[in-house]
Amino acid sequence: MNFQSRLERLEKALEGPLLVLAPGNVFYLSGFRGSLGFLLLFPGEKTFFFCDGRYATQSREELAIEAEIVEFEQDAVASICDVFFSSCASRLFVEDVASVGFIRRFEEKKCPVVPCPSPVNALRAVKDEAEIQVIQKAVTIAEEAFKDVLPLIQEGISEHEIAVELEYRMRRRGGEAVAFPTIVASGERAALPHARPTSRKVKRGEWVLVDWGVRVDGYCADLTRVVPVGEVRETSFQKAFSALLEAQTAALELIREGVEAKAVDQKVREVLQKSGFERYFTHSLGHGVGIDVHEEPKLSAQSTAILRRGMVVTVEPGVYSPEWGGVRLEHMVLVEEEGCRVLDTLPETFDGKGGENRA
Repeated sequence: MNFQSRLERLEKALEGPLLVLAPGNVFYLSGFRGSLGFLLLFPGEKTFFFCDGRYATQSREELAIEAEIVEFEQDAVASICDVFFSSCASRLFVEDVASVGFIRRFEEKKCPVVPCPSPVNALRAVKDEAEIQVIQKAVTIAEEAFKDVLPLIQEGISEHEIAVELEYRMRRRGGEAVAFPTIVASGERAALPHARPTSRKVKRGEWVLVDWGVRVDGYCADLTRVVPVGEVRETSFQKAFSALLEAQTAALELIREGVEAKAVDQKVREVLQKSGFERYFTHSLGHGVGIDVHEEPKLSAQSTAILRRGMVVTVEPGVYSPEWGGVRLEHMVLVEEEGCRVLDTLPETFDGKGGENRA
């Protein structure tokens, strides 16, 4: 990862000094992986990194940019203000993830702060080749772990057992952590888009929705699959699966550089409307994936983003009914100049024994 190049590109776009607070942004610009560290950037001048004693040694090992390390004891704001007041800058831009209390502490010290949307987010939205390779590695580990667990998804196993085994397999195959809490929902509980695994045991004739991901070298994967257990007689499942597959395919055909993100979301809704499932699609189509499992761009009706080559996004249409359950299909795709490339390889659904079963 060329962290220094990222820092230099960001500095060219700044109107004044910027305080970077979000851990993902700090990592993206510097390589620091700790949970508490701040970057203060002065365009064309020196960069400062602030941390407390817990991360002093780690920062010296991990920082991949030229920065002066400032170790504070208790009051980070005082240390930041000392550096700012020693400059000639008239105001300090601060990422708007800052809490109200944090901003007030600057104001109490008469530091002219300006909360702002972070310009780092736009840089992070477009991945370079090194980032794409790491994300692909995360996808591969997530898929291989799922293959390990797939034979276990049978009648009598609980949602919790599936989740625990999958998370263990991802770690064993090289993942540093799960990208988010694993979602496992069986039967009618599949109607919950963010269901937490429970002790409920899987029954024959129903299906299991699994949404899982792993973090590798600081980058995430995010996938969803449905696994029928035995023969599923619920006709709504078959119809919903077919409608979602058609909608997802339409989205993949539309995605390319220059397309409005909201247009892809709209296309999926148009396809689902024909089959009567659009009203059951209760979330946006997808989101960017990278250092965070949810980042720019958003594929939603409200998005103002234009897709650019190098963006990595999920395409995950789903339908959810409290009467019979829910289904979601999810791919991770790389936006390219003339189309997109699907990064995952697993079939959309299975027969519970590892065999492909496209409903």
